[in-house]
Amino acid sequence: MILLTGTEMQSADRMAIEEMGIESLQLMEAAGEGVARVVDDLAGEDERSIIIVCGKGNNGGDGFVAARLLAGPGRSIEVWLAADAGELTGDAETNWKRLNDEGPALSGEISLFPIGAGPVDSRALMERWQNGSVLVDALYGTGIVGPPRDPGASLITAMNLTGCPIVAVDIPSGVNSDSGVVEGEAVLADVTVTMAFPKQGLLLHPGREHAGRIEVVDIGIPEGAVGERELDRRVIDHQWAMLRLPARPADSHKGTYGRVLAVTGSAEMMGAAKLVCAAAARAGAGLVRHASPASLLGIAHSGRSEVVITPIPDNGTGIFVPGGLDLLHQARGWADVMVIGPGIGTAQETALFFAGAIDSGNTELPLVIDADGLNLLAAEPDLRKRWAGPVVITPHPGEAARLLGSDTGAIARDRIGAAVELAERYGAIAVLKGVPTIVAGREKEVALCPLGNPGMASGGTGDVLTGVIAGLLGQGLSPWTGATLGVYLHSLAADLAALDMGMWSLLAGDILDYLPVAFGHLEAFPELDVLAEGVWI
Repeated sequence: MILLTGTEMQSADRMAIEEMGIESLQLMEAAGEGVARVVDDLAGEDERSIIIVCGKGNNGGDGFVAARLLAGPGRSIEVWLAADAGELTGDAETNWKRLNDEGPALSGEISLFPIGAGPVDSRALMERWQNGSVLVDALYGTGIVGPPRDPGASLITAMNLTGCPIVAVDIPSGVNSDSGVVEGEAVLADVTVTMAFPKQGLLLHPGREHAGRIEVVDIGIPEGAVGERELDRRVIDHQWAMLRLPARPADSHKGTYGRVLAVTGSAEMMGAAKLVCAAAARAGAGLVRHASPASLLGIAHSGRSEVVITPIPDNGTGIFVPGGLDLLHQARGWADVMVIGPGIGTAQETALFFAGAIDSGNTELPLVIDADGLNLLAAEPDLRKRWAGPVVITPHPGEAARLLGSDTGAIARDRIGAAVELAERYGAIAVLKGVPTIVAGREKEVALCPLGNPGMASGGTGDVLTGVIAGLLGQGLSPWTGATLGVYLHSLAADLAALDMGMWSLLAGDILDYLPVAFGHLEAFPELDVLAEGVWI
């Protein structure tokens, strides 16, 4: 599913209307229908008023359509207009007149409250609106720049204070549709009904927290109306993931599903190695081999008998040292994909080992680099040139900052830009972990994951992700598909775990345990889109 900025959406609107001959009133009618359907589901049999707060632009016009369609015997609709009716133009004006001229308004089923541009009493409105069943935010659309001004700001305050369920039209008022930035008052929606395509700001923090559940409504604008874009930004959705899950033929065997070599762990960080290896196996890899410092052989995988151990000479230090490279290179000849980095440390001898380990020679294996491997790569970026095959890097924001010679603040301000720069600078598929996790490719393709929850902010969750990606690459998926599908499955498993046990106590091992459930949802329930609170259906 493509992801658009506000400007790109406006351009697609123009293309649909001016070049494809789709009537603008038809688009507004379809948008209002989508809003009305969601509001109707939320209101149910509740006989209290539905309150629709509208601006003077097309967003307000969508609200007028929804009001007309929601009206009916026994249901009271209040439409509050944050402008004078004389300020309305175009399709919004047409639909305002329909509210005034058609039956529902004349029969009293719809009450109209134009409040003009003057100041409003937020407390008084809150006290009136809190008796409603559902509030609809149709104040501002994707074009807002900067903080809302009164009366809009006061109306947003009143809506948020009511405690009523809020449905936002296209994007919560006060949220920047491109960056997700909130500069002043902004609606805290329970559901956002966004038109045609999701808007970028709905997935970026803090816009994501304001959007609630997201529903994308098809209003009749085809994807062909979207012109060329500098970045091909898309959202990973359930249908896409389901169609790319590797097949499991009936006559297959363990060799069919790939061999993963994990170069991970040290005396202090053997847990990282265990999580990587177990996740690769859970992701469907046929065989997983752990290249472990030899002196740690006794604790390498106690309790996980599915993983094969290759002891790498370490001079009794419990860390990887250059003397182990010959045996590692032999093991690499067995593998279909190699992982390096989690838990290996950054000691000087380990840095020399790392440099030798990614001197690929004739191999073109896919390589996944994470954690300490990324820190070692940041210290010597030219090492990337030693590996001939495709590379996937999986940094969190701190690691990304070191790789780019930047700081975490800069990464947070432009996460998409940072992911793209990582992919370009390192010639890799870059998986920038966070809210949301972003995957960027070398051809300026970008995918954002709508899943995930704060419970994932605990040690080891990144190791699980690395293992999942490696397990999928070992099964023959391309680096882009394997990384993107891995991100989706990892976040889906985390959300499923959180639904059962909550977020506060969520551990990396819980995500690992729920991976089979996540894979099962892709296999058995294609009609499901997303199961976690705060993301779309």
